[in-house]
Amino acid sequence: MKKLFFVVVAGLITYAAGAQVKEGSIIYERKMNMHKRLTGEQESMKNMIPEYNTSKVQLVFAESESVFKNLPQEDDIRESAGEDGNVRQVIRFGGNENETYKNYATSKLIELRELGPKKYIIEDSLRRMAWKLDESGETKKIKGYTCKKATTKGQLGDVVAWYTDEISCPSGPDNFGGLPGMILEVNVNDNEIVFTPLEITDKTDKKVVKAPSGGKKITRAEYQKMMEEQFGAGSGGGPQIRIIRQ
Repeated sequence: MKKLFFVVVAGLITYAAGAQVKEGSIIYERKMNMHKRLTGEQESMKNMIPEYNTSKVQLVFAESESVFKNLPQEDDIRESAGEDGNVRQVIRFGGNENETYKNYATSKLIELRELGPKKYIIEDSLRRMAWKLDESGETKKIKGYTCKKATTKGQLGDVVAWYTDEISCPSGPDNFGGLPGMILEVNVNDNEIVFTPLEITDKTDKKVVKAPSGGKKITRAEYQKMMEEQFGAGSGGGPQIRIIRQ
């Protein structure tokens, strides 16, 4: 009887491991609180732009590799603001062609960055995030997947992530990753930036999960210098935001 019990348990463990999703695609909604980023003299812009901006981004993954990119933005009446009915303040994110490739088997990070009319390739090592796994045992369901909680500190403040080991790839949206499974939800600095999944599929074309090309290879320091020259010190590598007056 004991032998039979161990055989059954071993079989269940093998089945659970085999049942893990190893490839697929996730479309996230990225919601950004635009007012939180306005400080000092920029406070006066609050009545010119909406408090929140939402966009869609996609992560495709296979085994230990993933590619993260922006999806084309749709016109949204919520982008309009201003008291004058003839004036529209429209928010547009630069870098629509940006891609982030992560390979957790080789610890390689390759980014395609669009800056003005030019594209650049940055090759780097994956940056390890100092995640703290939640030990309370708290879980929640996200799109049918059981998720666990993890926290860390980021450039903007506290980061709370919910990940699932039912998807084996240890990736996530943007530069987030390195947990024991796929990150499905991220909350940065108390809702300043929030990623939530809209659609998850368990199949993808593995040919699209590859390192980007088609840009000039530069170092991260060189790219950072160009960003600072164009957008000012502290601009970082995040989305470039343009406010268009129409």
